[in-house]
Amino acid sequence: MDEVPDLMNAELKTWSSVANVTSIRIPGYWYAKTGVNSKPSTPIAAGQKVFLYLHGGGFIRMSAHPRSLISIMPRSLVELTDDAPYALAVEYRLSSAYPFAEEHPFPAALLDALAGYNFLVNTMEYNPSDIIVAGDSAGGNLAIALTRYLVENYEGTEVSLPGPPGHLLVCSPMTDMSSSHVVPGSSALTNDKDIICDFYTDPHHPPYRILAYVGPFGVGIASCNRYISPASLNPLVQARFTGFPRTFIIAGGMEVFLDQICSLRDKMVRDIGERQVTYYEAANAEHDYFVFSWHPDRPATLKAIQEWLVSG
Repeated sequence: MDEVPDLMNAELKTWSSVANVTSIRIPGYWYAKTGVNSKPSTPIAAGQKVFLYLHGGGFIRMSAHPRSLISIMPRSLVELTDDAPYALAVEYRLSSAYPFAEEHPFPAALLDALAGYNFLVNTMEYNPSDIIVAGDSAGGNLAIALTRYLVENYEGTEVSLPGPPGHLLVCSPMTDMSSSHVVPGSSALTNDKDIICDFYTDPHHPPYRILAYVGPFGVGIASCNRYISPASLNPLVQARFTGFPRTFIIAGGMEVFLDQICSLRDKMVRDIGERQVTYYEAANAEHDYFVFSWHPDRPATLKAIQEWLVSG
């Protein structure tokens, strides 16, 4: 998928310059519903929907590749409805920091997600309203960031952007990379049986994944940047959701991210209304439980997503 330097506004160019990252050509992988061709045929049939999938892994691990553990998410999504038989998974750049090479911090992944979206619209010729941007964990953060960039800028005159997607689907999204939700009694401190072992419990010692993602900006940017921490409780984060599409949010009731996910839900309901936001919580589930094929809460979650897709 081709690089998209012409789709970068001044703000994104500034962040890219500070981070020393550029828009580059990136790979992606098609996932197809059982019984259809391995990738879409053009021209795309009117009304055919498609998933743009952004994988989890804390921005430092995992892959969009079909052999990846979390490929189960796009594989499952394409089976839910005949109207959305394909998913394109973007192989965005992963971040790293000392003691490894310091490379690909924010906004590298956002540039790559934008390239994937542009490919669907301007190469495959999908209608933006037929695109379902989906992501889990860090990929959920990235899905929200991509949607935000399109919503905030597509009607402007600075760059000529595709319109925003018709749907947003996020599973256990990482929505606050600051420590604003780390307070006594919060899920960050009480849900200590979750599978995440590097959560931000000490404001003075952020985990590696956050240090790698913020790169040269330092951890302070996580407390004031609407793309990095859209659910932050810090008033400096002016994250509004006006103009966002229909959204489905999945959370596990036992995950450390629960409170920040609920904050995301509440902010979205505030800005786009309760009818536009569907929240699904599996009471006894851990972080990103949806990617485990054996998980007992998975079938009911798939059914809820299917009903949401069919209803709109």
